[in-house]
Amino acid sequence: MDKTSQSPLTLDVLVLVVSTCVCAYATYRLLAPSSAPPPSSRTRALPAITTPMTSKTPPAKPESMYLNNSKTMYDFTVGGRGEHFEFDDCKHVVKHICPRWKDAQPDDITVKIICGGITNRLYRLLWKDLCVLVRLYGEHTEVFIDRNVDNENFAELSRRGFAPTYFGRFTNGRVEGWVDGTALEPHQMGETSPFDLLSLIPKELGKMHAMEIDMDTRACLWTKIQQFEDLAAEISFDEPVKRDALEHLQLHQTIKQRVRWLQSVLPSHKNNDGKGLLETFRGSATAKLAYSFLHDSVFSHNDLLSGNILYNPAWGRVQIIDYEYGGYNYRGFDFGNHFCEHCGFDMNLNDYPSKDKQFIFYKAYLSTAAPALLQSLTREGHLDAFLGHLHEFGNVYALAAHMFWGLWAIVQAGNSTIDFDFLDYARMRFEAFEVQLDLFCPTAKDV
Repeated sequence: MDKTSQSPLTLDVLVLVVSTCVCAYATYRLLAPSSAPPPSSRTRALPAITTPMTSKTPPAKPESMYLNNSKTMYDFTVGGRGEHFEFDDCKHVVKHICPRWKDAQPDDITVKIICGGITNRLYRLLWKDLCVLVRLYGEHTEVFIDRNVDNENFAELSRRGFAPTYFGRFTNGRVEGWVDGTALEPHQMGETSPFDLLSLIPKELGKMHAMEIDMDTRACLWTKIQQFEDLAAEISFDEPVKRDALEHLQLHQTIKQRVRWLQSVLPSHKNNDGKGLLETFRGSATAKLAYSFLHDSVFSHNDLLSGNILYNPAWGRVQIIDYEYGGYNYRGFDFGNHFCEHCGFDMNLNDYPSKDKQFIFYKAYLSTAAPALLQSLTREGHLDAFLGHLHEFGNVYALAAHMFWGLWAIVQAGNSTIDFDFLDYARMRFEAFEVQLDLFCPTAKDV
């Protein structure tokens, strides 16, 4: 990784800067508050990722025991009787799970299909002045998403008022509060007018990162990437076009090599989860502080694309939604991943946020995630330097995001029934890695 050269500091000045920044950092840590035929692949039957957290209840006694309670699940499968019953089944689960809907007559409930996701099917149900969202999990998504953890995260964030209301879950989905906002488009995430979304997004992300959630706090990045690698290795296709496209990705050669290199320059088991990197770090005290800050393990979204951010001008804030990939991860991954999402599904790298935009993003983020640190850096005159180092080091996490979602796309190509060219998306992510590797790590050798 190319490091910004630093003017040498005297020992006294270095001690003063480190002491001031570390004290502020410690203070902030203490105070931080359609149906389609199955894909023509020879994928083996893959085991679902599950944790023993739920208990099923009989299909009776509609009551509020489901509210913000992921451990209780209504034992009913929407669409289990056939796809043409899906609307009726959605009405049924809402009437059962949501007490205020129990007197609704099915014919009086309006159901509308909501477009937007490439993983789940979404329905909006409306009755009188009540409105909810029914989410049906995409087929085979249990292969790489632990739905127990997903629902536990959602319920906890709902309890804290960060997420829409978690009304309850059923066998193949859940009922959520409806949010009357509009999902952003990729280009809007970098806009400062007419609404300053470039600042509103990191402010909300900072609130999420400041939360302490009762779950495994070890960063999930490499565990997930290894999981996707293992699953991707099992994917094969009968169709020549897909088979050739998969072979062209060079999963077993180039991609694995790229992942191993990333593990050497980012926190991983290869460097004692970043401790080895800090011990050998050469740079100013402010640079080292930024380096350490990025590598913190915080409760992360891990999928902050435009479709997972809702906005309504009346709010004065954005609403982050969809936490199915959420969990503790390196802070920098949420940054680098989000910056990649500015490029959209067509991976137009010209839309990757500039240094100036990243400075705006990071300063807004610090105002909610680490206000004490922001005040200290501003007071001591080190803020611009700190933001510069976040920009320099944080972009490397964009490379990890390319590997993460490229491997994910291969797994999806072999399992999803959604009409989306996942293999071509994988190609774009891996090609973006190569382009940005030269930009972000121009001195990288033997990658």
